[in-house]
Amino acid sequence: MTTDMTAAALLEEVRRLRLRVMGLSTPQLDGGRRTRIREALAHLSDLRAGGRRVPVLEDRVLADQVVVLLTDCLPEYGATAAQTATALTIAEDLRRDLA
Repeated sequence: MTTDMTAAALLEEVRRLRLRVMGLSTPQLDGGRRTRIREALAHLSDLRAGGRRVPVLEDRVLADQVVVLLTDCLPEYGATAAQTATALTIAEDLRRDLA
């Protein structure tokens, strides 16, 4: 897959995940999904932010955190092709886990 195709696929996953995370209820988040989202955020931070700790904020901003960290993995924000591909894998896995 070319870098452009990977970036386009990542943008699509960003859109899907934003909707998926925003649609989760508190009981669904309490059922383990919140932990899974935070794990994905930590992996994305390791990938592009030097492993800086992702702040634990209210549930209402989880989708925003996912969008920001995934968007940072796009080539136009300085990510390498490998980082974009890894972010796509993280995003796809998270979306499946939240289903």
